[in-house]
Amino acid sequence: MHPLIRISALLVFIVGLAFARPLFLATGTGLLLVLYSVTGFPGLASLLQMTLRLRWLLLAILLVYGWWTPGNDLFPFMGAWSPTSEGVFTGLLRIFSLLLIVAAVHLLLQLTSRSELLPAIMQAISPVTTETARSRLAVRILLTLEAVTKVQLLVSDALKQRPLQDYSLETLGLAARALYRSVLDRADRSAGEVIDVPTPETPPFWQWLIPAGLGAAVYLSI
Repeated sequence: MHPLIRISALLVFIVGLAFARPLFLATGTGLLLVLYSVTGFPGLASLLQMTLRLRWLLLAILLVYGWWTPGNDLFPFMGAWSPTSEGVFTGLLRIFSLLLIVAAVHLLLQLTSRSELLPAIMQAISPVTTETARSRLAVRILLTLEAVTKVQLLVSDALKQRPLQDYSLETLGLAARALYRSVLDRADRSAGEVIDVPTPETPPFWQWLIPAGLGAAVYLSI
């Protein structure tokens, strides 16, 4: 599948997940399971790590929806302190939707190399940008995506050098200093890196049926 089609299908898929409709979430789950199994579950360990890092955000979503959505008390004996059943259900749908989005983006990044992703990004933003701005924006997007993984590795290395025996301000400051030095060292080594931008190829017309069909499924599910 052409990288531009992958990106287009991903964007349509994310739009569908944003509505958090149970039918589309179930369909999306099945689709992702099939894609992951066919591709050999690439980067499954890193996906699990990303999910664990989102735990506080997921908890916040559940708290906001559970306690701020009007409805019937889930635990009547708690009185005004009880979350509502409607709120908890909606919060769980939103959490599940976010996890599916993370899994879909992760799969795209695992299956698409830089040489494929960069031209596809440029093609995707070409209708709304000039040629110069297009190249700069595409490179920034790509470097941002790649920087997430690199910074995670730097954090792990910094914590190995300065393990946190406790969470006092002194130990946190030492760990932050080690991380800052690592970031500066990597920036110095990457300053002369040359990014080759291949000439984008036009995807076959029939492949546009994939995001179009996915868009029709989103429309029907909402």
